[in-house]
Amino acid sequence: MKKWQDDEYCLFINGGEGSDLWAVLADWTQSEDEEEWKRHIPRFARLIRCWQPLGFSKVFRSDSPPAYYTGEEVTGQALAELLADPRSWEYSEHPTQWVCVASGDREISELEEGMCAGEQ
Repeated sequence: MKKWQDDEYCLFINGGEGSDLWAVLADWTQSEDEEEWKRHIPRFARLIRCWQPLGFSKVFRSDSPPAYYTGEEVTGQALAELLADPRSWEYSEHPTQWVCVASGDREISELEEGMCAGEQ
């Protein structure tokens, strides 16, 4: 098993909790400063883009919470577009859409060095 990077561990824990995307950023920064969160969107979008097709994580979108239970899984080009849209990562007091990351079907212990090397 590979040695975990801090951002990978954060994504793994949040995926296990079915966290909203904004919550991943809040946990990573340990801050309520949404401007600070925005700086880290590329980091987590890259990880999710790598992990999702490998089966380590899933992303769900729904009109009601919890998205991982009530929503549809987002994959392929739709996932790329969703992760590229800063609105997908924003906190809202009255959301009309929920987007969350969840654990995939593959055990995270299978994650190996170099699996995400091509992701920029």
